[in-house]
Amino acid sequence: MTPENTRFLSGLNDIQRSAVLHDNGPCAVFAGPGSGKTRVVTLRAARLASQGSQILVTTFTTEAAREMETRLTGMLPAPAMKLVTVSTLHALCLKVLKAELPSFKLVTDPHQQRSLADLAGARDIEGGCRAFLSQVSLAKNMGNTHKTYKPDDSGGDREFARTWRAYEKVKADRGLFDFDDLILAVRDLLSSNEQTRAKYASQYGFIIVDECQDMNGPQFAITLSLGRDHRNVMLVGDLDQSLYAFRGADATTFRAFAKHQATKVFELSHNYRSTQSIMQFADSLIKQDENRHPLPFQATRDEGLPVRWTRLNDADDEAEETAQEILELHKAGLPYNDIAILFRVNAQSEAFERILAAHEIPFASKQDGDFYARKEVQGLITYLQYLAPDEHTNQAYADEWLLALLNVPDRKIHRDVAQQLIHVAQMRNRKVRDILSEFPAPDLRSFKGIKLLADQLAQLETAVSQCTNAGQIVAKIRNITGYDRWIQHDPRGVREQEDDDRIVNIARVEEAAGHYATAADYLKAVRMVREAKQKRSKDRRGHKHIDEITLVTGHGAKGLEWKVVFAVGWSEFILPHRKAVNYDEERRIAYVIATRARDRLYVSSIDRWNDSITAPSRFLTSLNLVASASPARDVAAKSLETPNSLLGGLFD
Repeated sequence: MTPENTRFLSGLNDIQRSAVLHDNGPCAVFAGPGSGKTRVVTLRAARLASQGSQILVTTFTTEAAREMETRLTGMLPAPAMKLVTVSTLHALCLKVLKAELPSFKLVTDPHQQRSLADLAGARDIEGGCRAFLSQVSLAKNMGNTHKTYKPDDSGGDREFARTWRAYEKVKADRGLFDFDDLILAVRDLLSSNEQTRAKYASQYGFIIVDECQDMNGPQFAITLSLGRDHRNVMLVGDLDQSLYAFRGADATTFRAFAKHQATKVFELSHNYRSTQSIMQFADSLIKQDENRHPLPFQATRDEGLPVRWTRLNDADDEAEETAQEILELHKAGLPYNDIAILFRVNAQSEAFERILAAHEIPFASKQDGDFYARKEVQGLITYLQYLAPDEHTNQAYADEWLLALLNVPDRKIHRDVAQQLIHVAQMRNRKVRDILSEFPAPDLRSFKGIKLLADQLAQLETAVSQCTNAGQIVAKIRNITGYDRWIQHDPRGVREQEDDDRIVNIARVEEAAGHYATAADYLKAVRMVREAKQKRSKDRRGHKHIDEITLVTGHGAKGLEWKVVFAVGWSEFILPHRKAVNYDEERRIAYVIATRARDRLYVSSIDRWNDSITAPSRFLTSLNLVASASPARDVAAKSLETPNSLLGGLFD
C-alpha cells in the first residue's frame, strides 16, 4: 500500500477501506444509516483526485453538494481540488445546456409555470393547472416527453396528452424550459449525439453517485452514459431509505447494477451512529418490508436507553408532552441543538410550534413555508381577528379585518369596493360594518356580494356568543361561509386542485383552536409563534449562535442526525399517510426518522388527528410495544426507461 493511499484510510473498517481503495470498474455500495457513507465517498474522491484523476461526484441536494465540496477542500491541495466536480445532476445539466443551447431560458417561478399551463388550457381539465403540472412532472421523471407519452383509452388521459402537447408548444414558442426539462434535454442530447456525449464523458475518469436510490430513470441514463467509456461508476445508496417513488425514483436500476457480474459490491453494515436499542427498533421495523435488499445490521455502540413509545389523546397533548420532556432534557444539560422533532406531514408542526413558543423553547421549523401564512389558514385567522375583541380597545369587528374578508370566500365583490366602503363610512362617521346594508354598490354582482357578506357576518356574530371555545368558532366560520368548498376552487369557480392537504390544514386550525377558551386566546398563541420566528430570524441575520430545536419532516431529515429524536404522529392516516398506496415506502420514511437518533428515541402516537379517530401506526402494532403511561387523480406511471436498457450502454 502506497503512502498516498495510507493517509486516506485511517480509522476505516475493512469494508470501508476496500470501497475507498476500489480503482477501476463499476461498483455498488449499499450503505446503511450511520455507516460512514459520506466519509467513504469523500475519501475515495480525494484519493483518486490526489493521484491525478478527474472525478465527478453527484449528490441528491445542493446542500449535500456544498457539504461534500467543503470536506474535499479541507483534504486536498488546490491543484487536486480542481480535478473534482461536485454537483447535483440538475446543476450539471444546466451547465451542459448553457454551453450547448445558450439561448434557452429556465422557468423557475411556479406562478409563471402555472400561467403557461393556463395558456395551454390546463385549467379546463380535471384538477386544473396545479394537478396538470404535477402529472407532467411525474411523466417526465418516468422518462417520457410529450412526444413519447402514450395515453390510455380514457378520455381524461387523452385530454391530458393533448394539453401537454399544447403546453410544450407554448414553452417552445418562448424558448423556455421547466426544471424537469433539464434532465430530459441532456439525456436526449447525450443519446442522440455521440460527439457531444464523448466530449462530456471525457471530462471525468471516475463517477461517484451519492444517494442513488432516489434517482429516476433519466438521471441514471445520464450518469451511465457519461461513464460508458471507462465504466468507472460507483453507485452509493441505501434501498431502505428510498423515499421518492412518488417522484419517479427508480430503485430497480440500482438493484440491477449491483447484480451485474461485472459490478463489485460493498455492504457498509456497521452503524456508528445509534445505540443498540435504537438500531434494534429500526431493524425490526424495516424487516417488515419483504421486498427489501437485506443488509446485515451491526451496531457498534452500547445498548443505551430503550426506545420509548407514548400514546396520547391528540396533537396538542403530544406537543405538550414532548415540550415537557425537552425542558427536562435541557435542564439536565442537553443543548436544544441536539434535539429534533420529526414528523410525516407539514401540518403536524403547527401544534409543536404553538406549544414550544408558549414554553419559550426556541425552535427552527424547516417545513414548507409558514403554516399560518397559507391561504386557507390565513383566511380563518382573519375571521377570528374580526370576531375577537382587540386586546387594546376591547372592541370587535374592526374595519381592517372586515375589508380583508370581502372576498373570503369569493363573493364577486369588485376590487374597488373596499376604498368606496371606507369613503362612505368616513363620510357618515360610522364603521364599515354599520353601513354594509345601505352601501350603494357600483354593480349588481358587488351588491349581491355585499349582502351575502352582511348576512354571513350577522350569523357569525350571533353564533360566537354560543361557542364555548375557539374551535367551535372556526367550525361556524367553515359552515356559515361555505369555506371548505371555496378553498378547493380557484376564484373563478373552476376546480383548481383536489388538494386534500388544504382541508387538513383547515381541520388542524379547528382542532388547535379548540384548546383555547376564546378566539383571542388562540390568536395570542399564534402571535407568539410569529414573534418567536421573527426574533430568531433577526438573530440569524446578526450571525448569532442560536441554540434551538429542529422541526422537520422525515423527507427533510435525510442525511441528518441528532442525539435525541422525537418521532411524532405514528398513527394511521399520518404514518402511513392517509393517501398512501405504497406502504413499503411509508415504512421506509419511519425507518429514516428512527435512524436519525444517536442516543435517545421517543416515539408517540395520537388517538385523534383533526376530525378523525386514529389507531397506532400499523408499523408499531407488529412490534409488540407497550405504551408508556402518559397524561389528484391517480395516474398510472408510464416509464420508458428500464434497468436493462439503462445498463446496456455501460456493460456492453
